[in-house]
Amino acid sequence: MTTWEIILLFLGFQALLLSFLFFFKRSNSFNYANRLFSLFLFLCGWSIIYNTLYWSKKLYEPSFIHLNFTYVIPMSLIGPIFFFYIRNSTNGIRISLQRDIIHFVPFLFIVLKYSPYYFLSSSMKLAAVGNKSLLNFIQPSDWYEIGLVLLMAIYGIYIMIKYTKYFGNDADLKLWTRAITFGYLGCALSFIVFYALLLTGILTTEQDYHITLFLCISVLISAYFAFNFPAIFYGKSLGEIVPFIKYKKTGLSESYSNELKENLLDHMLKEKPFLNRELRLDDLADALGIGRHHASQIINAHFCTNFFDFINLYRVEEAIRLLEEKGSALNLAEIGFLSGFNNTVSFNKAFKKNTGVTPSKFRKEIMSDNL
Repeated sequence: MTTWEIILLFLGFQALLLSFLFFFKRSNSFNYANRLFSLFLFLCGWSIIYNTLYWSKKLYEPSFIHLNFTYVIPMSLIGPIFFFYIRNSTNGIRISLQRDIIHFVPFLFIVLKYSPYYFLSSSMKLAAVGNKSLLNFIQPSDWYEIGLVLLMAIYGIYIMIKYTKYFGNDADLKLWTRAITFGYLGCALSFIVFYALLLTGILTTEQDYHITLFLCISVLISAYFAFNFPAIFYGKSLGEIVPFIKYKKTGLSESYSNELKENLLDHMLKEKPFLNRELRLDDLADALGIGRHHASQIINAHFCTNFFDFINLYRVEEAIRLLEEKGSALNLAEIGFLSGFNNTVSFNKAFKKNTGVTPSKFRKEIMSDNL
């Protein structure tokens, strides 16, 4: 293998490692979105490794022969998975087989067309490659792949049109969402350009390295922001996350901002103001001895959320404590009331948002664990 092939292979395995780490990254109610993004990274890594092995002729060796012709699988899934990730990140919708089966039709079609080859033994695959009898088992077509590439582009355009509206007037968040979608569209465009040049005879299949390069760049950029600025992926603006921007917006020095954050955490722990069902932002600001605007900015900058979600997170933690300690002695309305919620509706909504399950289901799980 050449030096460049080794570097690209390393980046491909880096993508798989990041995918694994992201799958197990804990983030409260965003675990589902994390796992979708993990799958997206995995598919990108798969494509990078496949292309690198193809260039180096390693695909036709016994160790890798089962990977041959599997490149169409990530091509058929990258678009839908990216769409599912954006959809879940914006409005929390999860994959439903009944509703979303249509998105998997290209994948199922590809598996059906290529399965006669996929299920061959390694010895038969090696023999088919050696005597050039692959066409007896498989009928590859550039048009299948072109169709998959066009679908990738359609997903990207649809996301740009439909999902940016969920971010209201937050210019920073719109910019970020469009940036990662343009990154995805860049991958799709590189595929389109490659197949256009392939059909015109300008390029050969061995010259698809620009696709892999673009995939590597997309994976590295996405992974960097995902792990260093994860709130970007959860509906927060760059201005609330990137230090230079957030401190500029607050008008506070970084050291003073950090001091106020610690004061806020200490106040929440010792005084438990969230138990006050009528708590307002002004009350919290007065307790900290700062203005309302600065209190709001501290919460936004350091915790990447707004005042109501910040307070409700503490209330949900209190509700969890009560459910674990007194779950069978109190009804859910009482637990919500004692945790600081005004009504059952807001309690159920906040609880599910932060834990992924309703209070009643959470209590059932606790009771079943105690049996």
